[in-house]
Amino acid sequence: MRAVLTRLNIGNEKGMSLVEILVGMTIFAIGLLGLSHSMFGVMHANITSKNTVKATNLAHQRLENIMSSIRYDSINTTNFPNEDYGQIGGGAVEYKKFKRTITIVDSTNAVGNSVLKEITVKVEWVQQGGTRNVELISSISRFKDISL
Repeated sequence: MRAVLTRLNIGNEKGMSLVEILVGMTIFAIGLLGLSHSMFGVMHANITSKNTVKATNLAHQRLENIMSSIRYDSINTTNFPNEDYGQIGGGAVEYKKFKRTITIVDSTNAVGNSVLKEITVKVEWVQQGGTRNVELISSISRFKDISL
């Protein structure tokens, strides 16, 4: 058995020059830079979304807590105080960046009896040097008739 060896004629083929390789690498690097910028934008949007969902849940939880009060007269800022940074959830680590503010405005009838309370729950947090917030507003009225 005889092996047939053929000689490759490499001399007629052209390879890539160093300049072509450097140009290709530069174009590739610019593309990666643009892609990484987009990736950081998506990561920032995910963080903002996560914080907005947490803040909305915290506001909704407090609003439901207030609205489910047994007595209409017990709905006041004394029973539902504001919570500063690090106080929500008994100082839970996951809520330390949030602040919850409750505002309750009484509307009265002609003789001064409270007939409607407007409740505003605002949750704030600091993100990238700016303050962001979520605000939920609801009203609750006295169920029994109050005469004028």
